[in-house]
Parts: sequence; C-alpha cells; structure tokens
Amino acid sequence: MKKDTSPEEKRSLSHGNIVTVTLAQSQGEPRVDSRVLAEQLGTQHKSSIELIDKYADKIRRFGHLPFQTEVGKRVQGGGKAERFALLNEDQAFLLLALSRNTDRVVELKSSLVMAFREARYGMACQTLQARIREASQSGRRLAHWRYEKPGAYQHVAHLREQLQLTLGLEDVRP
Repeated sequence: MKKDTSPEEKRSLSHGNIVTVTLAQSQGEPRVDSRVLAEQLGTQHKSSIELIDKYADKIRRFGHLPFQTEVGKRVQGGGKAERFALLNEDQAFLLLALSRNTDRVVELKSSLVMAFREARYGMACQTLQARIREASQSGRRLAHWRYEKPGAYQHVAHLREQLQLTLGLEDVRP
C-alpha cells in the first residue's frame, strides 16, 4: 500500500532536544507511524511490529488498525518492502504501556500527549475557520438578498400588474 500522507499533513513536535514525534493524518485522524515509535524507543521496528501483531485484537478495540508497506531506502536504490502500522492515540499509548517505563519511554509518552494535543488543537482550528467561512458566506448572501429583495418584489409586482391587465386578475398574490 502507498502511504497516504503528504508533507503538509504531517505534524512534528519536539520538546527540548530529547524526543521528536511526527504525526500523520490518516483516515481523518492523527496517527503515529510504528517506525517512529520504535526509533524513539531505541528498539528495532521488527520488535514493535511483533508486539502489534501479538496484541492486535486488543489494539483494535481502540479503532481501525491500518497496516501499510513502504519500500525501504538504500544508497544503491531499491530495498525490501517494510510493513508498518499507523496507530491512533489510544493504540500508541497501549503499545507504550507494554514497554518498561524507562526515562526514554516516559519522555516519549509525554511527547506523544503533546503531539496528539497539538493535532486536536489544529483540527479544531481548521473546523472553526471552516464554520467562520460558512457563516460569513451566509452573512454575505443575506446582505446581498437584503439589497436584491426590493427589486425582486418590484419585479414580481410588475409581472402581476401585467397579468392583471391581460387576464383581469386583481387579487392574485405571489
């Protein structure tokens, strides 16, 4: 499968020089790549995937668990396809709960909290801006109608008068 994120859809958050967490939008929600978690934990990604596979049923309780593949990058070109998971917030914390609470794991958990918080804030800001644009557009339409309304009523009245002249309709209203 092709990774469905673009650079502008990614969010990165760094606290100090210790941990950097990158989130990607997938299926309308922020997700973290299992490879990023493994890198930040200082473990092999293979170990993280094995944990995800082992506890997949429990992880799926917290939402859809999408797996994707991406060709690894090598200096010579090509590479073996690598399978990875895009975990939502709850799934990522479940995976981290399966890890021993070393200083590194605790720092990663803290950074994930902030990264997902920032993602929720960003999505809320986008929703608010969309609603403001919608309200503004409706307001513009209402203001436009306020200026068009007299002319529209006048046009209808004019047409009604013309009909009355030819058909003798006196009490017909639109």
